[in-house]
Amino acid sequence: MKQIISKIVIAGLFSLIYVDFTTAQQLSANSLLGKKYEEPPPIVRTNPPSLQEVQKLKFGNKSMNEQVIRYGLTPHVPLIPDWSKKKSGKLLASWNPSNKNDKNPTLVIQHGGVGGPGSTDYGHARWFLMQGFNILVLDSHWSRGFIANWRKIDEDVNDHRPAFSTLGANTRARDAFAAARWLREQPQVDPNRIFLVGGSQGGWSVLRAFTDEKSIREQNQGLFRAGISIYPMCWSWQRTPGNHGKNVSENLNPKLGPFYAPVLLITAELEPPGSATDIKSCNQKLVKWAYKHIRLANTTHAFDAELPPEKPANSCWYSANPFWCKASGGRDSATGNCKGASKADFCSNLEVTNGLRMQMLYFLNSWP
Repeated sequence: MKQIISKIVIAGLFSLIYVDFTTAQQLSANSLLGKKYEEPPPIVRTNPPSLQEVQKLKFGNKSMNEQVIRYGLTPHVPLIPDWSKKKSGKLLASWNPSNKNDKNPTLVIQHGGVGGPGSTDYGHARWFLMQGFNILVLDSHWSRGFIANWRKIDEDVNDHRPAFSTLGANTRARDAFAAARWLREQPQVDPNRIFLVGGSQGGWSVLRAFTDEKSIREQNQGLFRAGISIYPMCWSWQRTPGNHGKNVSENLNPKLGPFYAPVLLITAELEPPGSATDIKSCNQKLVKWAYKHIRLANTTHAFDAELPPEKPANSCWYSANPFWCKASGGRDSATGNCKGASKADFCSNLEVTNGLRMQMLYFLNSWP
């Protein structure tokens, strides 16, 4: 097997691709966006995972707040009020106002499916903070006692249950809207220039938040000026029915697009074939609906990871998610890669990341 730098899954990077169906009868009477969707789990924590919890999960040797501090960002604290009927507390977030004495543009950054916010989110946050943006890195998992949307923090690291919790795309989009409403009350924020950015499952949150449905527009249009979706999942499950969700109701498979405001879509060529992040598995109109599509050749999921924070270097590693290669038929016994893949699951690329950020900045500055 070729030499690969092995790392355990870094918080915030990755998405579960395959999960099983939980019946629609479990949907609550709560209605949002014109459909009936389940309420999310209650907010139960006021701190991210501790050092002991992180070590038990095998996600490193620093607490989650120590990890964000390494990127020069503020610790996560309870900030964003619970929008659900439970009103159970506040979602954790790292709030980093620009040092410019003015009302500045603001990015809300949403994390991926495993671990909560992590190195991809913090790397982008650090860079855009230096460009004069306010930055809010929003947590959707830790606050509710989860380390992934299908696994609680106190469960074993190898316990990848084949079912989503109620932390699907609608919940993540609603978290983003709640964050935007909080930001509009902050004195450092230009309320007309709040943007939403997310990768992987955070990417499908962006797609869902900008979907042109009547009740989304009526309730939330204007909260975000534009969005950036990076290697998104393109199956928007609340509860996944399997078989790519064909012939199921929108309660289980909410629409992703078309969009009511500009969305920059960024995809990577070397996603696992047939997976939820493979653009070929998406609605083929998605590229047409995007304001612009950037396709990154010879690039993997999580190419934008910055590790270690103090001196990032290119490296490759494999997912701890045992389902990561399921869509492509499992792993190649000779290489350890997903079958048909030319690289490991994840390979960071600083040159690609830096070039992409300039394109992202140009896009964001196009909407004064």
